[in-house]
Amino acid sequence: MTVRQRKTIDALLLIIAWIVFECLFYPCVAAETGKSDILYVKNDSWFPTTILHARGIPGTQKILAVLSGHHCHQRGKLAIIDRTKGCQENSGVQLIAPVQETEAVRIDSYGQSGEQFQYPYPITETTFLVTYESYPAGNRRYISPYAIYFMDIPGRRELLVADRNISCNQPVPLVARKKPHIRPSLVDYRNKTGTYYVQDIYAGPGLAGVARGTVKRLRVVALEFRAAYIGNNTSRGPAGGAMSSTPVSIGNGTWDVKRVLGEAKVHEDGSAFFAVQARTPVYFQALDENGYVIQTMRSWSALQPGENFSCVGCHEPKNQAPLMNRTITMAVKAGAETLKAFYGQTRGFSFIKEIQPILDRHCINCHTGNNAEAFSLSGNQTTEEQPKRKWSDAYLARTNAYRDSRSKSYIGRSNDRVNWISAQSPTTMLRPYYAGAARSKLITMLEHGHEGVKLSREEIDKLACWIDLLVPYCGDYTEANAWMQKEMSKYKHFMKKLKRMEEIERKNIKELIAR
Repeated sequence: MTVRQRKTIDALLLIIAWIVFECLFYPCVAAETGKSDILYVKNDSWFPTTILHARGIPGTQKILAVLSGHHCHQRGKLAIIDRTKGCQENSGVQLIAPVQETEAVRIDSYGQSGEQFQYPYPITETTFLVTYESYPAGNRRYISPYAIYFMDIPGRRELLVADRNISCNQPVPLVARKKPHIRPSLVDYRNKTGTYYVQDIYAGPGLAGVARGTVKRLRVVALEFRAAYIGNNTSRGPAGGAMSSTPVSIGNGTWDVKRVLGEAKVHEDGSAFFAVQARTPVYFQALDENGYVIQTMRSWSALQPGENFSCVGCHEPKNQAPLMNRTITMAVKAGAETLKAFYGQTRGFSFIKEIQPILDRHCINCHTGNNAEAFSLSGNQTTEEQPKRKWSDAYLARTNAYRDSRSKSYIGRSNDRVNWISAQSPTTMLRPYYAGAARSKLITMLEHGHEGVKLSREEIDKLACWIDLLVPYCGDYTEANAWMQKEMSKYKHFMKKLKRMEEIERKNIKELIAR
């Protein structure tokens, strides 16, 4: 470090040493987050595209943050977010430095032109330290190093630290402050589960218009994430376009392998209380008496061992207090229940293993694809080069898939017979029974009998579950692959690495418990 750099840093410390700083808990801001217990804003909206570097503003419940994009670097526009004014789109979001109109736009690489900000640190309600560049070069490009400024909401600023050769960033005031209250941890690694509690599932807009007593059970679905990128396909729809790597379905289908962990009872008063395997990403689906989805949670949550998490209802505002005019709920009186299994041991839901056997028993005698008017429901597979998968005739037919010339892959089309929620469905909250098995003519037709075919309840339930899980094909990322040997070796390498890290973690937890 040069003498000049040392002097500038000393000057910065002198400037901020006199500041009386009240340290607040810094909320974790998540855009389209998958962990509902840290959700702060923006679960059903486009804007802001991404929220970065958020910190609490002293003496308030507001945060100071950088609004940025998806396919861009860690920088963007400076804004204050106030949840009391709303949690969706631009409600509660105000661009500052200077204060300006905050328009809810739909831009992937948002905020990458004009002045650029990074790492704001609130000092008072109106002043802050921030990393700043006034002459940007555009997305992912840089002309000169960033510098640290003392700034206020209107944008008045004073340079504190700069260097001609390297960027200066992430300023932190060095001043004595009162230690904030720290919530005691509920984590107990001797447990293997956590619990979820819903006070009244009918509270909140998620089930608006749905009569009490309609929701009978909650389905709990676990997600498994890919270990490596091999092949890809494309999804398109109201939410835009996106690429899925190592795909487990055709385009517009699910992005992840899904395992149905089981179902929990929803009591007559709308309450539910159940245990779930800890350290597992899960989401929930509200089911009616037929086992068909009424509403689906489109983010995910995970618990540490021994943790308890509760919701007021279905998509209620996250700053809403629990309902106070209720007695002890039926679910609490009954205690946390163990999930009821879905026809056997937990496994990745596979079209090949769950659905194709049903079609083989009941359908392929007629649906062979041997004439122009018939379609094939056989398990014969077609290898597709771009996603590197082997799709069956039946799967492509039931998802109404078409060959997309741009992405060189199959894209599914939700239709009246198999009607699922597309991966690129609208980002706003969907109404109850928006799509799914309950709106699929295939299910209705088979329930009433089709050409003398009568399916069992288990077979109907599996078909409905397949639709409501967004038509997965693979129950494992290696299933139905069309990989070369080097690609298979690549995936095995990363799976082995993943398992090795899990084993290290298990060992560390075991040692922690033994202390």
